Amino acid sequence: VQSARITFKVSSPGKKKKKAIVQEGPLLITHHGISGPATLRLSAFAARELYDVKYHCSVMVHWAPEVGNVDDIEAALWSMRNSSPKRMVSSSCPLLSEDGSSVIPRRLWSSFVVKSGIEKEKWCEAPKKKVRALARCVGEFEVDVTGKGVFKEEFVTAGGISLKEMDMKRMESKKSSGLFCCGELLNVDGITGGYNFLNCWSTGYVSGNGAADYVTSSSKSEEAVLE
Repeated sequence: VQSARITFKVSSPGKKKKKAIVQEGPLLITHHGISGPATLRLSAFAARELYDVKYHCSVMVHWAPEVGNVDDIEAALWSMRNSSPKRMVSSSCPLLSEDGSSVIPRRLWSSFVVKSGIEKEKWCEAPKKKVRALARCVGEFEVDVTGKGVFKEEFVTAGGISLKEMDMKRMESKKSSGLFCCGELLNVDGITGGYNFLNCWSTGYVSGNGAADYVTSSSKSEEAVLE
């Protein structure tokens, strides 16, 4: 799906209303779960919250946010009774994107239609209640999260040494002189797109030069003492 919205709601201490962490973008359905840029970004921005619940929770997927909320989707679907009454509900998704293509792929749409119980009806025969259920499949589809990808599928870790504890010009620890850190030792985790590689390469270069300068200056200090 080219443009989906995925929402993860978590409880905040002392607050009744749950905090919503939302990401939008392409979303993939694989043999073992959901993936794609939107999912990867959500796993990055909600890394600590997902860890706290041991990756057992639920997320809400809106497969066509550009169409509107569930009421808007229902209205668009219900209008098919007048515009295409003899068309089978299962034929294809009538919700269109700006380029005129269906916002929901055919196989996914077929699954939604079956789940709503109207796979054998024409639009003129579809009950209001089942059309509403179909709209909810599109706009409020709940996905149970039972775990995360295996280790080799992960591309960056969350957590590490706080940047406030680092001299960013040399990548040297402010708490321990002579200790230089880079890459995933630092509390830096960027979204997908090469940013994590850039972090590792850049901080590695700076910390390497910083460590070399530190060793050189230390050696000169020792020589001066010996003289």
